[in-house]
Amino acid sequence: MEITRLGFISKHLGKYKRQLFTLLLATVTYAGVNLLANLVLSYVIDHVISDAPITSPIYQVIDQILGGHQSLYNELWKAALFIVIIYVVVALLMSYRQKTQGIVSERLVENMRNDLYDHITKLPYSYHVSSKSGELIQKCTTDVDMVRRFFAGQLAEIFYILATASLALLILFSINARLALLASISMPIIFLYSYFFFRKVQRQFLICDEAEADMSSLVQESLSGVRVVKAFNRERYEVDRFLDKSKNYSDLTYKMILSMGSYWSSSYVICLLGILSVVIFGIFAVRDNTLTIGNFIIFVSYQSMILYPIRQLGRIMTDFSKITVSLGRLVEIMNEKEEDLISGDRPSLDGDIVFHDVSFNYDDDDQNPILKNINLVIKKGETVSLLGPTGSGKSTLIHLLVRLYEPTSGYITINGHDIRSINKVYLRDNIGLILQEPFLFSRSIMDNLKLVKPEADEEEIYRATRIAAVHDVIADFDKGYETIVGEKGVTLSGGQKQRVAIARTLVKDTPVLIFDDSLSAVDTQTDATIRDSLSKMDSRTKVIITQRVNSAKDSDMIYILENGRITQSGTHEELLKAEGLYKRINDIQNRLKESEGL
Repeated sequence: MEITRLGFISKHLGKYKRQLFTLLLATVTYAGVNLLANLVLSYVIDHVISDAPITSPIYQVIDQILGGHQSLYNELWKAALFIVIIYVVVALLMSYRQKTQGIVSERLVENMRNDLYDHITKLPYSYHVSSKSGELIQKCTTDVDMVRRFFAGQLAEIFYILATASLALLILFSINARLALLASISMPIIFLYSYFFFRKVQRQFLICDEAEADMSSLVQESLSGVRVVKAFNRERYEVDRFLDKSKNYSDLTYKMILSMGSYWSSSYVICLLGILSVVIFGIFAVRDNTLTIGNFIIFVSYQSMILYPIRQLGRIMTDFSKITVSLGRLVEIMNEKEEDLISGDRPSLDGDIVFHDVSFNYDDDDQNPILKNINLVIKKGETVSLLGPTGSGKSTLIHLLVRLYEPTSGYITINGHDIRSINKVYLRDNIGLILQEPFLFSRSIMDNLKLVKPEADEEEIYRATRIAAVHDVIADFDKGYETIVGEKGVTLSGGQKQRVAIARTLVKDTPVLIFDDSLSAVDTQTDATIRDSLSKMDSRTKVIITQRVNSAKDSDMIYILENGRITQSGTHEELLKAEGLYKRINDIQNRLKESEGL
């Protein structure tokens, strides 16, 4: 069922819906009580000090609460105390409003962030490949923060402004309809002026945001590539680039500040003119005895209490369009179908792997298939190598095996079980995949190794690192296995990162191991050492994707992929006897080794 914007908000408000309701109720009450203080002051001036007859129902209620205007004349402290009590109530309501909107907004966005992150991690691999991580991060931060700001203040502010304006106008029209009509004329003027101004400058806000994003991206890029910057003495160049971006952002922000300054000053003038018109006509009304001094104070104070918030309302309504866009982008993510990680069988996967006439192409490119009618058998316990040029489909073949993608046609079986019927989590738990570009988290080496099996003991860890030929390297570090790995493993060499990643997968102890060109950064001797250690693990099925003949030659079977097809298969000796890609690669690599020896 597709999620709507309102449904998305309702779901994540959860048990805080009641608090949101009480927040809005408290806001309306706060607006009403805030207006009451001026009414009491007006009542004292007109009916206690001036002893004018009481005709307004509102003043009659106030008169009854304070014990009558005649007795109050000699006890004005009661009226003062009543005004103090009103402002204490206003302060309490304001405190409750601030606290509650903080709770509601923070719990709402916490639930949204948690649900979004949970949902994103469960989306198919194909979604992540086609999406930009920067955009996802922005949606989960900037867009969520837009919603937070709305519920943290703007929603309650809308209710406060509307309640204040409505109640104030009702009171003003009950006092003097003509003057109230004059007072109300400036309200739509300031609202429309504010609304259209912020609609106009939205583009400026967007340009500033983009300039800030460019500057932040440049900093991130420079810091991530600091080794390249240092190696090529590009510090000055990077600083100059940053200064250009910084100046551009500063200039755009300055223009925005000037625009905002002109708006606040001009809108302030409009508000003052509205108040001035009420003051002028109110003075004439007092002179003509059609308006009391107390009611004149009510008109002037209420006009100020209404106009300035309405000026803000125009901006809030403009921002509301941004909030609906942000919600739309978040809902768009939530409506993406999650990968099914629950259903499926959990049979034994300790058996042969067979590709049955497998073909694959991306959904948006059915004219250029990546794999074409692949048929191959990987027997239990065998070491099989896949060799071929870049783009031949080697990695895609493995992605199909762990169901990151599904075949366009054909199917794959493990131990006789069609992998489409196997639970994905269970399938991936039984296949250890070491990628060409290993990713290490900014934690200790031990934490990275235990990532796949938190309960692993030291002996299991050491056994895995010895097989990966990295135990001695780690032991030589000052802090050994507690050495902190820099962001993305930057403090380790390429070969060290690959070997730590291999060890991490070996800790998992899966029946199938896949090396996706994951020995490319290690030297030939280390490569041979690792393969020799792996060859002693007879019970595991091993698949090696490689560009090196040396890495493939000891395999039980070698498959050559070209343009998505298997063009050759056999052992190292068999393939050397046949003309084809394997023999050409072998000859080239042998000549390179000979030239290096010279």
